[in-house]
This record gives sequence, C-alpha cells and structure tokens, in this order.
Amino acid sequence: MSQGADPNVVDEFGETALFYAVRSKKTAAATALLEGGANLEVVNNAGNTCMSLAPATVFPALQEERKKRRLYDDDPGLLRAYSDNVRFCLGPSGPGPKRQRTAMEALRAWASEWPAEEPIPRKKIVDYKQEDIIDKTDGYAVLRRCPEECAAQLRVSEKHFVADHAQLLQEETWFHDLSPEEWCKGVGVIADETGVAVKAIKAVVAGNREHRFTLPLVEVESKSLAGYIHVGWKPEEEELSIKQLKVNDKDMNRGLGKLLLAAAEEHSRRMGWTCTGTSLSVLASNERACRCYSGAGFKKESSRSASWGKKGHIASDWQRWKKVTKHAYDKKSPVGQ
Repeated sequence: MSQGADPNVVDEFGETALFYAVRSKKTAAATALLEGGANLEVVNNAGNTCMSLAPATVFPALQEERKKRRLYDDDPGLLRAYSDNVRFCLGPSGPGPKRQRTAMEALRAWASEWPAEEPIPRKKIVDYKQEDIIDKTDGYAVLRRCPEECAAQLRVSEKHFVADHAQLLQEETWFHDLSPEEWCKGVGVIADETGVAVKAIKAVVAGNREHRFTLPLVEVESKSLAGYIHVGWKPEEEELSIKQLKVNDKDMNRGLGKLLLAAAEEHSRRMGWTCTGTSLSVLASNERACRCYSGAGFKKESSRSASWGKKGHIASDWQRWKKVTKHAYDKKSPVGQ
C-alpha cells in the first residue's frame, strides 16, 4: 500500500484483502489495511461484509474503526481520509490529478459506509411477494412497497447517487474543496449522519409522508436492491416530480431507468393521483441519464446554473425535463391496487 496498491481490489469471490485478514483473525493486518483505506462495506459474492464475518477477536477493532470513520471535518473544504497518504492528497497542497482522484475515492468510501445507527444484516435482501410487483423485466422487478428494514440499504444507495453526481464533475479544479455534506446539498439529498436521513426514508416507505413514495428495484434471483426511485406529487400542478432515480453500476445498460420511470407513473395512477405530466432535473453533463429520459419520452424544457458548495462554484447546468401524459390519471382508481 505504501507503493500505491489499492486495498479494495476484489478477487473472484468478491473479497478484498481485509476479508482474509478478518477470517484469519489477524487483527494487526486488519488494522493496517483499515489505516490504508480498506472499505468495511464491501459485499462479497455470498452477500457478506467483513463486519458480518468478523470473529469475536477482530470485531471490536472493526466496530471501533467504523465509528471513527467520518469523511469530513468541521472544515468543509477538507475530506477526512483513512491514511496519512490520503490526508496529504486531500490537504491544502494545490489541485492536481492525484488529489482529485483521491478525493473521489474518499467520497466513494463515504458512500459505501453502512449507517452507523443501523444493524448490518447477514444478507442484504429485499423480501417481497409476487403481488408487490408493479412492473418487471428480465431478472428485475419494481415493487410497490419497500420493507422498512431496507431503509439503511436505500440510504447507502442515496449516498452513491451523490457520489455519481460528484464524479461527473471530477475534472473541476475545485472538486476536492467540497465535503460530502456539500455534495449532498447540491443534489437534494439529506446530509445528516446521525440517523435523521434513515428515519426520513423509513417515513416515506411506511407511507407516512403525504404525496411521496419510494419504489425499490430488485434483482429477482438474489432479491438484492438494484436501485430505487423517489417520487413526489404536486397536486396543485397535477404533476409528478422525480426526486431521485438510481440504478446500481453493475445493473446498468439494461433499460432499468425506463422501467423505474414507467413503474412510478403506474403507481401514481393506482394511488388515484391526477397527473398531466412528469418532471425531473438532470445535469447537462449526465449524458447517460439524458439518453434514458429522452428514450422514455421526456423533453428538455429549460436550464439553470448549478452552484456547488459554499463558494458557489459553477459547473454543468441543471436541465428540467418533462413528459406530458396523454390523459389525467383516474381519480377513481383504487388506492394501492
């Protein structure tokens, strides 16, 4: 690692070096890997993390490290990283490719962290019944409800949604200046790490937020979370608003974004919401998302400047896209049908 080796490289079993250190009860080796930036939240092919596999002799060290890991200090311009080398790269040493790259790695590590207040399940699956499926395609299904216990998984996906947007701006000279909190604010995601974010998700999936819903996308065979869509309704404008749409990297290029959009419109119809259009915002530089929305029938309506961080860095406009429906949804449609 002192020569630049990545401690998070995975093998054919989906495991990093930390898995082997933990399984062999090598606390010193595990500690060294953690100090070098090893990710605690990597999930192997069997659906396990190092935390879930850790024997009693090693678990306390992992738990303590997990509590310590917070990637931003009171200084919003400085990301806290996991090693002196990373801290040096993120410190006030001037912009550069290595500094930008390391800042992105640190942000991805932050995104992968499991919410500290939530227990880590043995297997991260989404239990559902056939009647919960709104729409499906080969190997994937969109569900009309999300179990409350999956809120922590959704939170991790939300943070990767933030990191995805940050990566679009990775070449900006000011990229390293922004903390995770500022990136969250820039894309409309709750930044709080004390449980408020997970509680907010739980409220939505439990149906306790009026005019809001979340639909999970699951991989059918493994029952693992493959993405999600957060949706709001503006009754006074009779408009459906897509707040967030996320498909996991490994599940992309399968038309799943369009599947989520279609499922959101169908679910709103079943809820009895009258809508004459669906709107969303997307960064102009997010070409993949723009192609998805265009293919789903959306058209660009307007643009506005996107301001990032407390210093108001400007890069890549936000574009508003809208899809006009051919008819209003039937108010008499059975709720939750």
